[in-house]
Amino acid sequence: MENIKTILKTKKVVYCLIVILVLFGGGVTLWQYPRVFGQNPASNRERLDRIDKQRVVRDYYLNEIEDARAQGKKELILPAGVATPLPELSLEELLNKYSLLRVKVSDKETTVDESGADIQTWFKLEILETLQKQEKIRDKPLRDEMPSRLLPLLPSESFLVVQGGVINVDGITVVRKVGIDEVMYRLNEEYIIVGDLDYGGKVITPASGAAGVFQVRNSILKSFGPEQHRLVREIKDKFGDDLAYLRADVQLRRLRQAK
Repeated sequence: MENIKTILKTKKVVYCLIVILVLFGGGVTLWQYPRVFGQNPASNRERLDRIDKQRVVRDYYLNEIEDARAQGKKELILPAGVATPLPELSLEELLNKYSLLRVKVSDKETTVDESGADIQTWFKLEILETLQKQEKIRDKPLRDEMPSRLLPLLPSESFLVVQGGVINVDGITVVRKVGIDEVMYRLNEEYIIVGDLDYGGKVITPASGAAGVFQVRNSILKSFGPEQHRLVREIKDKFGDDLAYLRADVQLRRLRQAK
């Protein structure tokens, strides 16, 4: 009888140990794989970033947001920033200093500056083709305000930042308009950009404003600048807005320079 009691007691101890080990193992699994249980740290970081952006815009434009809500509006339009006039240069003049790139938009992120609630949109671009590369590229570390979600950048990727964007705050869509000399790029679309490479090639700045940005559709180029702009007229009159002719001309230019 005593042996039976001892056996039963031993079984209980073993059973308890098994339960403890199972629970501990489950706890480790929960800790190691939070994504499975809806606790993705990256998602939490993005949620906190979104809340922080909303807070900054709400605090800075509180009166404007309240006025829009009182009028029953769902949208608050903020004016575009003041653009710095750019000289109208020929393609030859631009390529003597800047790069000519074919890119594709792979991702984007809206940021808000803490000090002035400046809304910006950062685009991650994949450089598909470098038709012309500038001789000198400033090599500086990436800026702190670059959105961490879009990092790291691959060797073939660069940022392009636009002054403007959209932030939703308490049911009100706050829109910072884009200036007439800037372009709001679209995901998965291809563009030709006459641009200045900076930060070791990790940031592209259009060198001729919207006139130096061309959407690519089946080798046909469409500029975002005014038709009377010097560069827009040149691409149309000299190359027929055709990427193939532009590419061939740039290649000949490079061969002449190599001699």
